Amino acid sequence: MRRLLLALLLALPASAAAYDRGELVEFNDLYRAGQYEEALDGYRQLIAKEPANQWGWYNAGNALFRLNRMGPAVYHYAKAFTLDPRSQDIRGNLDFALRHTGQKLVPEGAPAALHYFYYIVSERELKALSLLLFWLGCLAWAAGYLLDGNKWSGPACRAAAAAGLLLLCSLAWLGARQSSAFSSAGVVTRAGGTRMLSGPGDNFKTYASAPEGRIVKILDTGDEAYYEIGLPKEGIKGWALKTDIEKI
Repeated sequence: MRRLLLALLLALPASAAAYDRGELVEFNDLYRAGQYEEALDGYRQLIAKEPANQWGWYNAGNALFRLNRMGPAVYHYAKAFTLDPRSQDIRGNLDFALRHTGQKLVPEGAPAALHYFYYIVSERELKALSLLLFWLGCLAWAAGYLLDGNKWSGPACRAAAAAGLLLLCSLAWLGARQSSAFSSAGVVTRAGGTRMLSGPGDNFKTYASAPEGRIVKILDTGDEAYYEIGLPKEGIKGWALKTDIEKI
């Protein structure tokens, strides 16, 4: 039943306010007609114009999945997920694509409800919330200082303390998210996977590989042509061509 539902989600492009424009209706019509390459070109135009539009990434992921380009499909779904982790359509199709590459969205043994709550807001939203709480706390403290004579028993000062506590919680949550699978990560988009070298250059030995569609940790970006990447599950790391990997 779940596979049938996901197949139906893939069958149609997402509907959203952004897709009411004439050109986007045209892209969706191309997708429905099975002209996935042409639709993909259109969705890429949308992404270039609106990189924060999650539905552009999502629908491009659908087209790439139909074209059997699993690495780029996982990458586009992952980008959509980081922008809108609450969307069941995005979450479902990302998990579906990850399973096709031997991965899972929810780690083994992790409660699904806890995983959902962990990603219930995007990193961008968390940063915005932290900034808002910081300024609310500053304003409340200033009001308390002026109105209550800097007495911490006043309502404004209590509001400042509450904002400060919530700010600490949001910063702790943001810090915990830095260890998530999608933070400082990339997706192997090269067909057939990428070689992992012992150093940044062809003169170093190949001792491992990362398959197409695999989400990897990006450990070092300093080299001009290579990323140092890690495979946390296997506990190994190495250097791979930047052209083989797209940063999430």
